[in-house]
Amino acid sequence: MKNEFNIKKMIINNGGYVGLPFPNLNFENLQPDLLTVGEAIKGKNILGKPFFMDVTIDGVRLPNEPLITISSKKNIVETALIGNERKGTVKEFISNDNYKIKIEGVCIDMKNPKSYPTEQVQNIIDLVSKNIPVSISNSICELFQINEIVIKNYSFPNMQGKPFSQGYILMCESNEDFYAIKKSLQ
Repeated sequence: MKNEFNIKKMIINNGGYVGLPFPNLNFENLQPDLLTVGEAIKGKNILGKPFFMDVTIDGVRLPNEPLITISSKKNIVETALIGNERKGTVKEFISNDNYKIKIEGVCIDMKNPKSYPTEQVQNIIDLVSKNIPVSISNSICELFQINEIVIKNYSFPNMQGKPFSQGYILMCESNEDFYAIKKSLQ
């Protein structure tokens, strides 16, 4: 018994999308549709491909579009209700916590992919060595109005089986300057 499979048809039926067979082959003038992709495109990589979530910290663009996760929590005080007739708690909003920002990326030297990305790794080491708040520029951070961060923790995990690359993880918190306003008593 002979089985025949039409791979292209299976992909269309299951995923609804078939990509280009050979990206960058005779498609020099192919531009992304900003109405469907978004307006977060700010730069291009060495191959001319547009970045979508470019990340710049203190003037240093992090390589290869790292992943960013932003989370936060609300500080809420819960007070238990007294009596048999009512159940639960009363919740009182106190404040919002700082945003927690996790940045995960991989350093790969695209100009020389057969060598360790020493310059990229050194740039990140220089960033994490700063003991002051640093500026951040990223489309999703702009939505949350995050302009400054403090790098609290960082790691450079091993890349077993992946030579000539180096992963990095930056654990950051948003930082806002607080100013005291002096009121005169008149």
